Amino acid sequence: MIVILFFLFLLVGMLYWKRKIFLLSPVDVFLLFFIGVLVSTVLYHNFYPRHEKFNFFQFDFIGNNKFNRTFLVYIKMLLLFLIGVFLYSSFNKSYFNVAKQRIKIINVQNIKLNTNQISIALFAIAIVCIVLVYIDYGSLLFYRVEYIPKDNSIFKIIYQNLFIVLCLLSGTLYRQNRSLALAAFFIAMTVGIGVGSRSATIYLVAFGLSYSVFLNYKRAKRFFVFFIPFVIVFFGYNISLRLESNTHGLIPYLKATVSKPEILFKYTIMNIYYTFIFGFYATSETIHLYKNASIRNLVTTLNPLPGRLTNWYAIASKLRINEIAPYTAIGELARYPLFSIFYYSVLGYYFAAVDFFIKTQVLHKKYFWAVLQFLVLALYVVHSFEYNLRSSHRFIYYSMALYVLYFILKRVKIKMPLKTNSSNFQKQ
Repeated sequence: MIVILFFLFLLVGMLYWKRKIFLLSPVDVFLLFFIGVLVSTVLYHNFYPRHEKFNFFQFDFIGNNKFNRTFLVYIKMLLLFLIGVFLYSSFNKSYFNVAKQRIKIINVQNIKLNTNQISIALFAIAIVCIVLVYIDYGSLLFYRVEYIPKDNSIFKIIYQNLFIVLCLLSGTLYRQNRSLALAAFFIAMTVGIGVGSRSATIYLVAFGLSYSVFLNYKRAKRFFVFFIPFVIVFFGYNISLRLESNTHGLIPYLKATVSKPEILFKYTIMNIYYTFIFGFYATSETIHLYKNASIRNLVTTLNPLPGRLTNWYAIASKLRINEIAPYTAIGELARYPLFSIFYYSVLGYYFAAVDFFIKTQVLHKKYFWAVLQFLVLALYVVHSFEYNLRSSHRFIYYSMALYVLYFILKRVKIKMPLKTNSSNFQKQ
């Protein structure tokens, strides 16, 4: 393991010596997410008090040998992925030239904001949201017995989306009209907390992202160093409110915050556990239980056809740890040692190819396809940690389909002007 760890550190060092971290980079997301997984899991496994472990489904209490075997699976995965990235860079010499650039997604110097119009829009949206929330909740926003007072309110979807827009505009306007921006943001957060949904965290993220766009590189970097941990803590607090309070609404939630300050720590750790740690133990259990790993199962899980056209429904119930937790993609692939070498190397190659595509698109101010590709591959990363191989790998097929569609539309777009020009020439 020491030799493999050495080569992993060497390749990671070589990679980031040649490139800058980029917000929309699937390669960065894959590497940083799983490095975060390993660091978090090692700290939790070795230093978190045994009697306070969350131990979902009794997965946490594994011996050192089992832990080390699972840890080695993740190290090999990262190493093979990096080999695939370097393999792509050897075929595409422009890859590291682009990766070295500090790419700004939005160049704010070229954006001229009409602060008066933004202020008017902000004020108008805030008034509309307040009216809709009052119609939906009224005084129940502050105190209610049931978590959801009404069934499927049509207004909820409207004002939740409007609040996201409100927070984006607030972050944009913050430097020009701080008092209005903070007032609008405060309204959104008050409603988000009072409702008790996770939307308050989304509002916080929307405000932070729009605010950060207008910072220079160094200030943005410092901002995210503090903002990301704060979001993690706040999300833990956000989900704790409705679980720790017997009644609901802004007043009971604030009372719970004062009377039970420990919930802030408890649910923040639980959030980190479920996001970065639980999947490691689920992978360990998958490797232990998946005895019937066969080529037929592998072909079925990687088959792009719908489940009813494959053997999927015949084997799906067998590819589970229990009724709630499925086998993880990483655990399934660990049962195919030779194939996993090929799979993760190709995966690294493909992620690097899409990484290059996204960066070139952003450099040319074309964001639509870049953002779509990033979101799809980010979903693959998250799903592969806790969900089965079939559910995870479909996002690779979605990404490939987007790739193909992009080039088809690009070719059609090129041919249409050519045909138009030739017809005009014939008329002349």
